Amino acid sequence: MRCNATVVLVVLNALAYNVAHAQTLPSSCQATRDQRAYATGQRSGASLIRQAWRSVNDCDRVEQFEDLVMNTVDAYAPGPAPTNYSLCRYSGVIDGILNELDNTFIGCSDACLLEGQFAGELSAVAYCELSIALDGLATADAFLRGPVQVCGLNFEVGCDSEFLGVCTNYQNDEGSCLPYTEDTFFAVFDQARTNQCAYNPLPPDKSTPPKNATGDTDPQDSP
Repeated sequence: MRCNATVVLVVLNALAYNVAHAQTLPSSCQATRDQRAYATGQRSGASLIRQAWRSVNDCDRVEQFEDLVMNTVDAYAPGPAPTNYSLCRYSGVIDGILNELDNTFIGCSDACLLEGQFAGELSAVAYCELSIALDGLATADAFLRGPVQVCGLNFEVGCDSEFLGVCTNYQNDEGSCLPYTEDTFFAVFDQARTNQCAYNPLPPDKSTPPKNATGDTDPQDSP
């Protein structure tokens, strides 16, 4: 089952996180049930990362903290033939987690690198889950976020290395992410990495019409 581009962009929009921590509701989560799914997921993601850090609260145990978060995120993964409800919930969870990153590693001496590494890992997992579930993505237009608060080059280095490493090796019960990082999918993969890991990403180009999974303009968006 392929979801249309509007649904895909709901989850890709979860990967946008901005300096003010203000997030508008994704356009495909406007239905009452989907709004609740997104809002619940967002609260769950923010609560998850705060609780995980409180349970560790040690810059020398960051790997343990990441394991706690990622193991819980796995439970929200959209899986094969995802519904719009599950995509909206997953979108909210990822968004809630990313919005909390600036407050997580404040006391650590290498906070920027750690933040970049975690953002890269989480973004890569989301990219891979979506690519496997939808048999590849046609666009990375919504893999955009605002700049992080205080980090620079160290954020980019940490994010790039984790994004590349995770995507290359990631697999779940439905398949492997590697095919979606090369050949015809390399461009969207590389653009997603660039958009997620750039310290000061460019704003999204709103003039580009959404496409469905085959690369055609989605008929829902035609007048």
